[in-house]
Parts: sequence; C-alpha cells; structure tokens
Amino acid sequence: MAPQGSLNTDNKPTLAPVVSLARGVEAPDTLRLTTALQTTLDLEQLLRIFSETVQDIVPHQGLTYRNDERRFVLAVGHTGRHHCSYRLNLLGSELGEVAMSRSKRFSEQDLAQIEYVLCALVYPLRNALHYRDALDAAHRDPLTGVGNRAALEDHLRREVTLARRHHQPLSLLVIDIDWFKQVNDRYGHAIGDAVLRAVAHVTQEGLRGDDLLFRFGGEEFVVLLRATPADGAAIVAERIRATIEAASCTCDGKDIKVTVSVGVATLREETGDSLFDRADHALYQAKQQGRNRVQSAQ
Repeated sequence: MAPQGSLNTDNKPTLAPVVSLARGVEAPDTLRLTTALQTTLDLEQLLRIFSETVQDIVPHQGLTYRNDERRFVLAVGHTGRHHCSYRLNLLGSELGEVAMSRSKRFSEQDLAQIEYVLCALVYPLRNALHYRDALDAAHRDPLTGVGNRAALEDHLRREVTLARRHHQPLSLLVIDIDWFKQVNDRYGHAIGDAVLRAVAHVTQEGLRGDDLLFRFGGEEFVVLLRATPADGAAIVAERIRATIEAASCTCDGKDIKVTVSVGVATLREETGDSLFDRADHALYQAKQQGRNRVQSAQ
C-alpha cells in the first residue's frame, strides 16, 4: 500500500493543523510535537524529533524526506513494506516530500492522523530549509559553485576522523592553474573568472560522487578523495591533469589553453593540516619541475 497526497497550508500565521479530520477520528494532541519541533533548526534532527514524537500517534518504522529541488534525501529508521507519502507546500513554495513506512498496512484513520500531524511540521521544516540554505551559501564559492575554504576546513577535520575510525585511506589533491596571472594580465579578470569556472567544472566532472571539491583561494583547488589510497589518488590526479590539458576554454571568441599542476598526499598518522601541507609541498615540487605535472608527497 502506498497512498500519496499533497498537503498545502494557507497564509495564516499559525502552526495549528489545517487538515479537518473525518467524523469519528480523534484529533491527536500536537502540543508536545509543536513544542519539540521548535528546539532545532538542524534538518536531520528536526526529522528525527518528528518521527520519534509521532510514534505514539502513528507507529512506524521509518521516515524519509526527499527534496528534489535541493537534491538530497534524508532517512530516519528503516524502510517498511507499506508506506504513505505527502508533498508539502507552504504559500506556493514546495517544501519536499515526507514518507512514512512500516510493515503493517496504514488504516484510513492512520492516514488522517498523519496528515494532521504533518501540518505541525510545515513551518519548522520551512525554517530548517532556510537555515540549511544559509549554511550552504556561507560554505560555497560564489564564482565556481564548489565548496570554499571554510567548507574545506570543516570537511577535512571530519574526513580525517572518519578515515581513522573506519580504518580507510584518505587522500588529498592540491591543484593549481599554471601561469594563471598571465591569463589575467593578457585577457582580463572576466576571462580569468571564466577559466576558474571551467577548471572547477572539468575537475568536478572527473570525480566520483563521494569525492569533494573546494576552491582554496585564487587559482588553487583542493580535492578530498575518500577511501582512496596513494596509487589511486595519483591516477585520479593524472586523469584530472590530462583532461584539463586536453580541454579548452572559449571565452569571447578566444580559445584559451590551460594546464594545471597537482600535489598528492595520503593520510598518515597526522593531522588534516599536516596532510594538506604535504600535498601543498608536493605541488610546489611539481611547479619547480616544470608545471603541468602530478607530484606525490614522500
């Protein structure tokens, strides 16, 4: 069974449910729920609070939230055989889709109560999405659209911790555009910006879904390669270098050839800062040895 629906709220400034229950269906008490949902702006925590709190109203095994516009899916618990899903809408703005699942079929009364309690989620969900968007904007490079230096610092600490906890390799690439100052001096900064965007795009296209790309600053980019040993990281780095060399950036009718130098390092018993420093030193060696090459750290 997979009933679906769409939940819309009007422009009344209230958290009260706007779903009318059928005669004979008891309205659940949502006071504890609405109070609990006001305690966080973190989207994952919000969904977990919602799922845990409504267990007494409609028992379920799992809850999934999907937002196609922002391209992410969050899940709480486990997926059951039967599910129901609802698209949430506030003032004409799509908030995504919430689905609940369990092994037992949902009754009509269950569905009515789910719709009722979902109304309490709408405003907190809208606020959590706005908060998530603000955090994403603060950690994204506005020119290239990839993560910025602040995002790199946050992810590097987390990835080092995860790599050690799960005993998996972690590698880091530092990529620098060769002779980039000459591009700016000859063609102007607008063309230079176009080259930066092109390099970011080509690099991103050559990465796996779990790999992370950041603009460190200026013409320098950093890639974090999860679960990737040294030899695999060198292969990825060489593929990126060769792809960028083979590509061309056409801007205002000008065909601009670009190359990059890449430093590679793989995590040892060290900090994330040390890992970056070793890759950066390898990059310096690549520059010293003629540019347009990959150099692995010792």
